[in-house]
This record gives sequence, C-alpha cells and structure tokens, in this order.
Amino acid sequence: MMRKNYFNYSISWRSKNYRYGNHLSSKIGNDFEYSGSKNFNDHPDLSSIDIKNSITDPYENIFVKTFNLNNPINLVALCDISSSMFAMKENNSTIKLLAKMIASSAVEHGDMFSMVCYNDAIKNNLFLEPGNNIHNINQWVDELVFSDTRATSENLLDIVQKVPNEKSLIFWISDFHHSYEHIDTMIEQLSNHHVIPIHLSTEQEIKRLPNYGFTNFMDSEMNVEREIFLRPKVKDKLLRDYKEAKEKIFHIFAKNQLMQLELDNGIDMNVIQQYFMRAVI
Repeated sequence: MMRKNYFNYSISWRSKNYRYGNHLSSKIGNDFEYSGSKNFNDHPDLSSIDIKNSITDPYENIFVKTFNLNNPINLVALCDISSSMFAMKENNSTIKLLAKMIASSAVEHGDMFSMVCYNDAIKNNLFLEPGNNIHNINQWVDELVFSDTRATSENLLDIVQKVPNEKSLIFWISDFHHSYEHIDTMIEQLSNHHVIPIHLSTEQEIKRLPNYGFTNFMDSEMNVEREIFLRPKVKDKLLRDYKEAKEKIFHIFAKNQLMQLELDNGIDMNVIQQYFMRAVI
C-alpha cells in the first residue's frame, strides 16, 4: 500500500487569488455556493438573472444571482538554512522531505507552492516561484544543495518581497536558534499571512553529545556560535538552557496566536495531520 505523502488542511479566510481552486473566495462569480442577489447594475450578468426577486421588486430593479467562487491559496516553505540547522545532519533531508510534502499537499488541494531559503540573506538561487507542477517541484527540491550555510542575519527585511502578496500559508521551517527579537520581527513581517512555525528540535542531538570533548553550539540570545569543552555538568546546562529557550519561543508564538508544530524525531505524518486537526487556520 502506497504511503500518503500529503496532509489535509482547510482555511477560515477567503482567498483573493484569481485562479480557480478549492477554497472559498472573497470574490463574487458564478460558482456553486449561492451568495445572494445583487443589483444588475453592480453585477451585469444576463445569464444569472434572478427572476423571482426581479419581478417582485416594488422599484422594478433587476437582480442577478451571485455565487461564491472557489480559489486557490499559496503554500510557502520558508526554510532556515543557517549553520545551526545542519548540526543535525539529517536536517538536510528533512528540509527537502518537508518541502515536498507541503508541495504535494498544496497540489492535492488545488493550491500553489513556492519555496524561500535564507541564512544571512535571502538565497535567490534557492527560491522557487509559485507553481503547481509537482513533478517539476520535486525535481527542483531534489537538486537543491544547501552550501554556504552561515549564521542567521537579523536584517531579513526582504523576506516579504519573496512571498506572495495575497494571504498565504507560510510554513516556517527552522530550529529557531535566532534571537527572540529576530523571531518577533519575522512574525511582524509576515503578519499579513498565516504562519505555521515548524520547529525542528535539537534536543535529541544535545542528548547524544559526548560527556567530554569540544563542540560548537548556537547562543540563541546573542545569535553567535560558540566553541565549548563538554563535561557532564556543561552538557546538563546546555540541555536546561535549550529547554528554557524552547519554552520562550513557544510563548512568543502563543503571544502572536501561532501554534507551532514541533518535530522531535524526523517527519511523522500522524503528528502533522493531528496538528491540522487542532489548529485554527
């Protein structure tokens, strides 16, 4: 039996896209869901004359029936490819698998998919314009090479220029080893969209560290990478600090009415689908 590679989702807002899709639109047209009657002067469509309302109107106005259009939305994979993301080697494949899963879900629901990658700046060579050809999308994602990974910049003001203008679902894929101010700024930049933070947890990676030896770690407060010598007390402190930082990040998202999706052990479709059953989008 083939494993399903997409998740189901629905949105509570009306799409403003001009293409045909599966979500209710903010526009009036001639689709299937009856919206009401409009004056012919406001919506001149001879094929949709509302005979009943027209002949019973005391002012002899002519009315037409209007229906809600179904339009697509954009799903955007916003991927953090800064150096801390690749402390866990499996994150390379995890990012690609998540991107392909989001793309498959978009196409399955008649929506569009695009991808934006960043570290110290937006990576134009790792930017995919909105589209819905799943074969081309998967091929493009498979060929991605995440080289030149650097620390995350605090000045990513051009991110909004790379996402669609109309309200979209933004899947922000990151370990969130950013300063808290940076996370707040990113959320503010993307306030016109619905952001789904996908937190790739590094807790298991910390637990797998040796009890003794040198290692590098990302200081989320200072947004710098540091080299330290490990010993049991230091390792325990790293784990405590990580859990405290994770709690703070959770509260930042909650403050902004965003529900994060945390992935601890790779991609679990059941965890992802349960998220969309609980989340209000």
